[in-house]
Amino acid sequence: MNSIFLVLKREYLTRVKKKSFLLTTILTPLIFPAIIFTIVYFATREKESRSDEILVIDESGLFSNAFDITSFQFTYIDEDVAEAKKNFGDKGAFGLLYLPNVDVQPDKIQFDGFEFYSKTNASMGSLSSMERAIRGRLEDLKLDRSGLDKEVIDNLKVSVSLNSFNITDAGESKKSNSKLSFAIGYGTGFLIYMFIFVYGSQIMQSVLDEKTSRIVEVIVSSVRPFNLMLGKVLGVGAVGFTQLLIWFVLIGVLSTAGLTIMSGGGSDAIMEAASQQVPAEAVEMTQQQVAAAEIQEMIASVPVVKILACFLFFFLGAYFLYGALYAAIGSAVDSIQDAQQFMFPIILPILAAIMSMFFVLEDPNGGLAVTLSLIPFTSPIIMMARIPFGVPDWQLALSMVLLIAGFIGTIWMAGRVYRIGILMYGAKVNWKTISKWFTMKV
Repeated sequence: MNSIFLVLKREYLTRVKKKSFLLTTILTPLIFPAIIFTIVYFATREKESRSDEILVIDESGLFSNAFDITSFQFTYIDEDVAEAKKNFGDKGAFGLLYLPNVDVQPDKIQFDGFEFYSKTNASMGSLSSMERAIRGRLEDLKLDRSGLDKEVIDNLKVSVSLNSFNITDAGESKKSNSKLSFAIGYGTGFLIYMFIFVYGSQIMQSVLDEKTSRIVEVIVSSVRPFNLMLGKVLGVGAVGFTQLLIWFVLIGVLSTAGLTIMSGGGSDAIMEAASQQVPAEAVEMTQQQVAAAEIQEMIASVPVVKILACFLFFFLGAYFLYGALYAAIGSAVDSIQDAQQFMFPIILPILAAIMSMFFVLEDPNGGLAVTLSLIPFTSPIIMMARIPFGVPDWQLALSMVLLIAGFIGTIWMAGRVYRIGILMYGAKVNWKTISKWFTMKV
């Protein structure tokens, strides 16, 4: 046990003391917002520098003031279409919209002949907005000519807001938020997926470096191969856990500060008013305060403590399971190129889990979701996708037990490979060779 701790300590301190670790850990929570801000900034600047004028030829005269698109300015002209197509670019316009003379009858449904010309492709959103504007004007014209009262028809339209609640075993109802559950489920599952790839590769590279440099021959003279492997897995895992913990603290502090600034220090009063469903007019709140109250109410609708506890368990379980396999691969080969043939069977369950997440998030309690959340190789990702939506306790407990059994079995199997492979040099290793190592005695 002492040798495992010594290897763990060495792996941990070697990585944590690197400047790259400190920079990555501190800057990562700030880099993503900075990237988003930069993209938005340059996209806005580009939009401002681009011509936002669209010339309109309206032969029927029915579409005056029909367009209300914030990203473009519509200028009506009276020119020949063929001539306007040649000259709209010289006038500094982005495009030309041609609206032919149409016969609007109450029983006519299909209207054709509308055309848009531009030097470069317009965005789908812009084209859809113009189509909606044209369709809306034609519908208004048909309504006017049908003799029906537009005000009466408008009054027949209704707006419905459906609130969803979860019922507990005690019969109590608690407000739920499917969009937030979707985001949390996908985010936590994807985080585990990325962690396995990043830190699993680090374990494999560390084992491979010591093997190729022959340092491991000195190390195994005082440390058993299994203890060396386990110490490496735990040490690199501790580095990742430390980094993740710092990220959570930084994100939590930044999020709390952001909500406090948005709410102007009055978040308690806002939440109390929101919980009592007080009308917006009764409480003087700015738009930022309303947004902050909505965010806090959304967070309160999910079991944060349960999600964090389960994330920690499945996070560590996934790491131990796959980390041991990566260590075994690193010990069995002499180069990264040789490792490729053994990595695909390991990566396959992870890819299957991440590709199945969208189906699982659409039906969290379906047969596919339940099955994949019980298989140890896919359960860390799939179960975290299901938990925000609510998982029966027996399924959660069974998944945890199977995951524990899975990584114990995986560590044992990896240890059988590691004890032989770490001292093998220049040998041609394949799956048949590795299967023989399980029964070899050292």
